[in-house]
Amino acid sequence: MRLRAAVAELASRLRPFPPFYGMSTLRAIELDLPPGSAVQPPPELGCVVVLPDGEISELDLRSIPGPDGPADIDQVEEFTELDLPPEQYIAFATVAVQLLQAEIERRSED
Repeated sequence: MRLRAAVAELASRLRPFPPFYGMSTLRAIELDLPPGSAVQPPPELGCVVVLPDGEISELDLRSIPGPDGPADIDQVEEFTELDLPPEQYIAFATVAVQLLQAEIERRSED
Protein backbone atom coordinates (compact mmCIF):
# COMPACT_ATOMS: atom_id res chain seq x y z
CA MET A 1 0.00 0.00 0.00
CA ARG A 2 2.84 2.42 0.82
CA LEU A 3 4.52 1.72 -2.52
CA ARG A 4 1.23 2.36 -4.34
CA ALA A 5 0.88 5.66 -2.45
CA ALA A 6 4.48 6.63 -3.30
CA VAL A 7 3.89 6.04 -7.01
CA ALA A 8 0.67 8.10 -6.89
CA GLU A 9 2.38 10.94 -5.02
CA LEU A 10 5.29 11.11 -7.48
CA ALA A 11 2.91 10.96 -10.46
CA SER A 12 0.86 13.83 -9.02
CA ARG A 13 3.98 16.03 -8.96
CA LEU A 14 4.34 15.81 -12.75
CA ARG A 15 2.04 18.36 -14.31
CA PRO A 16 1.76 18.15 -17.19
CA PHE A 17 2.33 14.42 -17.17
CA PRO A 18 4.73 13.27 -19.91
CA PRO A 19 3.20 12.33 -23.26
CA PHE A 20 3.40 8.70 -24.34
CA TYR A 21 6.01 8.62 -27.13
CA GLY A 22 5.28 12.21 -28.11
CA MET A 23 1.52 11.72 -28.59
CA SER A 24 -0.30 14.88 -27.58
CA THR A 25 -3.48 13.03 -26.59
CA LEU A 26 -2.00 10.22 -24.49
CA ARG A 27 -0.29 10.75 -21.12
CA ALA A 28 1.56 7.72 -19.76
CA ILE A 29 5.06 6.39 -19.09
CA GLU A 30 5.97 2.91 -20.29
CA LEU A 31 7.35 0.58 -17.64
CA ASP A 32 9.88 -2.00 -18.82
CA LEU A 33 11.39 -4.40 -16.34
CA PRO A 34 15.18 -4.49 -16.59
CA PRO A 35 16.74 -7.38 -18.54
CA GLY A 36 17.65 -10.25 -16.28
CA SER A 37 15.09 -9.20 -13.67
CA ALA A 38 14.16 -12.04 -11.32
CA VAL A 39 10.50 -11.12 -11.89
CA GLN A 40 9.16 -11.61 -15.38
CA PRO A 41 5.59 -10.75 -16.37
CA PRO A 42 3.50 -13.31 -18.22
CA PRO A 43 4.15 -13.29 -21.99
CA GLU A 44 0.55 -12.30 -22.77
CA LEU A 45 0.93 -9.04 -20.82
CA GLY A 46 1.17 -6.12 -23.23
CA CYS A 47 2.50 -2.60 -22.73
CA VAL A 48 2.55 -1.71 -19.03
CA VAL A 49 2.36 2.00 -18.17
CA VAL A 50 2.00 4.31 -15.22
CA LEU A 51 -0.78 6.87 -15.63
CA PRO A 52 -1.06 10.44 -14.28
CA ASP A 53 -2.98 9.17 -11.22
CA GLY A 54 -0.19 6.69 -10.42
CA GLU A 55 -2.17 3.66 -11.53
CA ILE A 56 -0.16 0.90 -13.18
CA SER A 57 -2.16 -0.40 -16.14
CA GLU A 58 -1.90 -2.27 -19.41
CA LEU A 59 -2.23 -0.08 -22.50
CA ASP A 60 -3.91 -1.39 -25.63
CA LEU A 61 -3.36 1.10 -28.46
CA ARG A 62 -5.25 0.30 -31.65
CA SER A 63 -5.60 2.05 -34.98
CA ILE A 64 -9.05 2.35 -36.53
CA PRO A 65 -10.27 3.90 -39.77
CA GLY A 66 -11.00 7.59 -39.34
CA PRO A 67 -14.09 9.49 -40.47
CA ASP A 68 -12.56 10.58 -43.79
CA GLY A 69 -11.97 7.13 -45.26
CA PRO A 70 -9.38 4.35 -45.14
CA ALA A 71 -6.40 6.69 -45.57
CA ASP A 72 -7.46 8.53 -42.39
CA ILE A 73 -6.48 6.72 -39.20
CA ASP A 74 -7.59 7.34 -35.62
CA GLN A 75 -6.27 5.69 -32.51
CA VAL A 76 -8.14 4.18 -29.64
CA GLU A 77 -6.48 3.78 -26.25
CA GLU A 78 -7.80 1.32 -23.73
CA PHE A 79 -6.33 0.99 -20.26
CA THR A 80 -6.83 -2.14 -18.21
CA GLU A 81 -6.12 -1.93 -14.51
CA LEU A 82 -3.77 -4.77 -13.65
CA ASP A 83 -4.30 -7.18 -10.80
CA LEU A 84 -0.68 -8.23 -10.47
CA PRO A 85 0.76 -10.65 -7.93
CA PRO A 86 2.68 -8.72 -5.25
CA GLU A 87 6.15 -9.52 -6.64
CA GLN A 88 5.19 -8.27 -10.12
CA TYR A 89 3.53 -5.13 -8.76
CA ILE A 90 6.62 -4.35 -6.68
CA ALA A 91 8.86 -4.80 -9.72
CA PHE A 92 6.76 -2.51 -11.94
CA ALA A 93 6.21 0.04 -9.16
CA THR A 94 9.94 0.19 -8.49
CA VAL A 95 10.58 1.01 -12.15
CA ALA A 96 7.76 3.60 -12.00
CA VAL A 97 9.30 5.29 -8.96
CA GLN A 98 12.70 5.44 -10.67
CA LEU A 99 11.29 6.90 -13.91
CA LEU A 100 9.00 9.39 -12.16
CA GLN A 101 11.79 10.56 -9.85
CA ALA A 102 14.17 10.96 -12.82
CA GLU A 103 11.58 13.08 -14.66
CA ILE A 104 10.98 15.25 -11.57
CA GLU A 105 14.74 15.78 -11.20
CA ARG A 106 15.13 16.55 -14.91
CA ARG A 107 12.41 19.20 -14.71
CA SER A 108 13.90 20.79 -11.62
CA GLU A 109 17.19 21.27 -13.50
CA ASP A 110 15.48 23.14 -16.36
